Amino acid sequence: MKVFHDLIKEICEEENIGYQVLSKDWLLMLEKDGITKFISGYKFDLVGHALGNIMDDKYATYEVLLSKNIPVIPHFILFRPSNHCEYAINSNDYHQAHLFFQENNQDIVIKANEGTCGNEVYHIQNVHDMDQCLNKLFITNFSVSLCPFYSIKTEYRIIILRNRPVLIYGKRRPIVVGDGKKTIRELLLEFNPYYFQNRLQDVLYSRVLEKNQEYQYSWQFNLSKGSVPFHVDDSKTRDSLFFIVNQVIQELKPGFCSIDIIETIDGKKLIMELNSGVMMKNYLNFVSNGREVVKNIYKQAVLEMFLDENELNNK
Repeated sequence: MKVFHDLIKEICEEENIGYQVLSKDWLLMLEKDGITKFISGYKFDLVGHALGNIMDDKYATYEVLLSKNIPVIPHFILFRPSNHCEYAINSNDYHQAHLFFQENNQDIVIKANEGTCGNEVYHIQNVHDMDQCLNKLFITNFSVSLCPFYSIKTEYRIIILRNRPVLIYGKRRPIVVGDGKKTIRELLLEFNPYYFQNRLQDVLYSRVLEKNQEYQYSWQFNLSKGSVPFHVDDSKTRDSLFFIVNQVIQELKPGFCSIDIIETIDGKKLIMELNSGVMMKNYLNFVSNGREVVKNIYKQAVLEMFLDENELNNK
């Protein structure tokens, strides 16, 4: 988190805001004019506690958005089989997961219900793998989410600050095409030198791809998994994304968050998740003026934490 902390420290010094790092570098305490505000991880004091918890819970996010008729990827929650609490009834047996698997063409995604950064996310296409995946996830997770697998054309991220979009970008997956001369390692390093510079030691990556042969490093679109951001120029695409984002803003007033939206190969756009923590480290590394853009957004967020209610209502 060093880059993030450095940015926040710079902002605080420029704005004469007191700055302390607490709780083993996980908590930032900011003070100005007798007012104390906090940043926990990447979560700013701009999102209500209950709404923040909803955003961190993939199934809860799905149910809230569904209730508001906002387009969202369907999710099913599964609790540990050992959980016999009333709320877990009909959602604590692998049989329910098997039924969901069959109902969704034996092609689903299983993920930690409160996971981040694309970690603990698995594409499942057979029952044996599903049971192994669930066993693994339930070692460390209280609940998991299941959703249909979609053939995704593009994934987008939109950053929201005080109920207005301040940044939008697409994510390009780490897929490379051979020229008959370069190795997979060389092609991936050209695609994303920041991510792949220390990750391609396996002999597999020394293979030369034939001309026009495609190699897919990951099926996920996360920047933390090797994807790269790109600017969304197409006005029609931007308008369609903002239409969905504005529905979220009108219904939830989310404060400061990011919204991930997928576009399927048949043109549907669905919200995948909301994130109460706003992390832009990987974006910063790939855009020429990325540090300036990210710092400006964080600066707005820090300053808005110290605005009183009257000032917020007048913005």
